[in-house]
Amino acid sequence: MHRRDTLKLVGGIAGAGLAGSGIVSAEGTWAREETRRWFTHRELLNELDRIERNATGNVELEQIGESLEDRELVVARVGNGETDVFITTEQHGDEPTGTNAMLKELQHLSAGGSDYAKTVREELTVHVLPMHNPDGGMRNQRVNADGVDPNRQHHYEPGSTDNPSPETQAMIDYVTDLDPLWVADLHTQGGPYYGDGDNPGDNYTSSNFWPINEDADPDAVALSRRLNVAMWDEVEGFGNAQLSVYPGGTGANIARNAYGIRGYGSVLNEMTGQISDRGERMEGQMIRQCRKENQVMLAETATGTVFDRDSDRTDEIPDRPGWNEGGEWPWENKPE
Repeated sequence: MHRRDTLKLVGGIAGAGLAGSGIVSAEGTWAREETRRWFTHRELLNELDRIERNATGNVELEQIGESLEDRELVVARVGNGETDVFITTEQHGDEPTGTNAMLKELQHLSAGGSDYAKTVREELTVHVLPMHNPDGGMRNQRVNADGVDPNRQHHYEPGSTDNPSPETQAMIDYVTDLDPLWVADLHTQGGPYYGDGDNPGDNYTSSNFWPINEDADPDAVALSRRLNVAMWDEVEGFGNAQLSVYPGGTGANIARNAYGIRGYGSVLNEMTGQISDRGERMEGQMIRQCRKENQVMLAETATGTVFDRDSDRTDEIPDRPGWNEGGEWPWENKPE
């Protein structure tokens, strides 16, 4: 288990007036400003500031970098435990479900009096980078402002000045300095993905995965698979949830593999939804399920029970079927 020698809390920007921070201007309205279901970057900073102010000392904020268009990348830290874990959302700017889910979870963890919240705060320090790609988010597009996919740039070394995604480089630098036990990368997939019999009532609501690059650390892979088993055991059936294995590749440039190669547990979490006529109806369900999946990882890491899981049981999780072309992404600038 990776543990810190000291609690890495550097000044940060808590109390520095996030609501007044710089925002890139535009001639017209940003696409995200017209999509009221999801946070704009300014709204995200306001919400983080509100959570920090209401958390009675349980949350600290730190700006770790800026996007290509100078939008702040802010990590929220909750808890003072010896074990660090890291969660990022919205690497792809048209996949905001995880951002909404983690803002709600930050609120709960920071102010909640439940046994779960108290245990997580005592045993872990949870680091959350919401809206990893704010320039893409404001456009409701997958890539950053230069047309680069942030989730294909995680193979750069810490401190690199060549990374075409400064957003991803900021995460690399922060995570490698942090040395967390595991990293979770929250996305949204299209859909629908139906189970046996092509039944619309039997929809896979989430697809998760672990590192499969040949250079990934075996212990990190085993932990990653245990985390997936924990989600499978505890979340399958929750609110009609059905989990599957995401059909991901072996590329070392993808976050899921890159952090496994670096020796950290690494989990990809892909929530189904956001397609035109069904996405809004599924929104609440997907946010609740996303929170539940991450709560299971946090809770079992805090108690240590995740290490009792049998990593080979990932073989029981069904593979995700192909997309049944049940709808289109509702965003602008949809990539081919």
